[in-house]
Amino acid sequence: MTACSSPTRHHLDSLWSRVRCHLIATPSPFASALYIDHNSVEIHADSACLDSSTGVEVAVRTRSATAQRWVLSAITVCAIAAVAAPAHANPVVQPVAADPSVIRAADGKFYMYTTGDDWGDGHGTHDMSIFTSDDLESWKYSGDVFKNHPSWHPAGKVGWAPDAHYKNGQYSLYYALGDPTNPCIGLATAQAPTGPWTDLGKAVLCAKDVGVEGTIDPFVWDDGTSKTMIVGNFHGIYAIPLDAAGHAPAGKPVQIADKRFEAPYVQFHDGYYYLFVSAGNCCRDANTAYRVLVGRSSSLTGPYVDRKGTDLNNGGGALVLAGSDKWAGPGHNSIITDDAGTDWIVYHAIPRARLELPSGAQRREGMIDRITWADGWPEVGDGSPSSTGPEVPKITSPVKVSVVSDDAQLPASGGTVKAALRITAPADAAYSGKVWANYTLPSSTKEATLLQPQDVALQPGQSVDRPITFTVDSNASPGTYELIGYAGPSSDQPVQFGALMAQKATSVANKQ
Repeated sequence: MTACSSPTRHHLDSLWSRVRCHLIATPSPFASALYIDHNSVEIHADSACLDSSTGVEVAVRTRSATAQRWVLSAITVCAIAAVAAPAHANPVVQPVAADPSVIRAADGKFYMYTTGDDWGDGHGTHDMSIFTSDDLESWKYSGDVFKNHPSWHPAGKVGWAPDAHYKNGQYSLYYALGDPTNPCIGLATAQAPTGPWTDLGKAVLCAKDVGVEGTIDPFVWDDGTSKTMIVGNFHGIYAIPLDAAGHAPAGKPVQIADKRFEAPYVQFHDGYYYLFVSAGNCCRDANTAYRVLVGRSSSLTGPYVDRKGTDLNNGGGALVLAGSDKWAGPGHNSIITDDAGTDWIVYHAIPRARLELPSGAQRREGMIDRITWADGWPEVGDGSPSSTGPEVPKITSPVKVSVVSDDAQLPASGGTVKAALRITAPADAAYSGKVWANYTLPSSTKEATLLQPQDVALQPGQSVDRPITFTVDSNASPGTYELIGYAGPSSDQPVQFGALMAQKATSVANKQ
């Protein structure tokens, strides 16, 4: 095939090919299908279907499926007319990322703050976990908010449902502290997104202070002139004015949604406040009906109505996300916006194939999906969590780093994860530097070397893989082992990272 007058499609049973023309000097037109390195082109079996329109002749060594032999043939592989867009995969955080709140910090990275739970790896209950990401896809565990519980917390209590903010050089984290009759909201602040955190030393408010029940799941709206806490847990959702510091209530609560809901989150879009809420019991295993609904208002304090005009205080609520055959109980969301202005909903969901943590707690994993605004309303795909999304968040960076594997699930007997450290240059810029990989043990942020630094030089749009293997023996702790790949000018100057969470099961089959 030598002409490219019209787009053609080539199905290649190929693992390797060599360029016969000067393709290395130009950006790779083959995106994730072809990887150019040292004048060779690697065609991956799962990406070997190419749409093409303009030609470059290559010699391709292919294996005959019937004769089981290699055949050398020349074809013209043309520049891509349409290549499947890169996709993201859910979950983005394991084993637990319940009630996620996501912000972008002063360093340009993203930070996710979550309800901790006991991960079942021998390290006990996490007091609100922190995860870090460069791209909203790959996340690494960065420790917990509290190593020691604040003195005013009742014994044995940990924080829930964190609500994170960054303003004027300070990070603020509101959180819930459960109690059957008088739940409270606390506040911790820090100068860095991972702490150390200084607690206010007392509650911002408790249920009995403001005369409402269910004061957990806080969300604070700060418009620059005043602060309002939106809060509630199946006793009504309320808007409560706060003082200028955000340390105490400063007015009467206003009910903005009825008793069906919890986990409020407000997003302003095109002149409306959108109140996202979750309904149903979050933690009833596969039978949960937990889901995300929304209403909108021209005022922060309502009334919030759904698509039909029904008030959320009177049975209203437009469905955004509900469970599927693979995922149960999606809910308790926040929203983050990428560099292209696209909104992404960040939430937790339960994998139906693995309902519980080894501790017996509900396994609520971290998820992300794109929001599409249609006729003034937020929509998410087909209305259920995706296992693979149609596109990735667009984040400006000098290089894209990811760690990919076909299978990162390990049995209790241990095993080996075979993965690749994938480095991709931006479409419009070359990249050169070092790449390397580290790993961490369950519930630890201490990194050890997995792959020594290597040189890489990429043309615009080019990708290259570096193979890595990671072995966990049968005596190793169960839990999450993170494989973290880096790129930068040197190993002490990382500029971008990507991570893969490898899960080692316990010996109890239904608590993997």
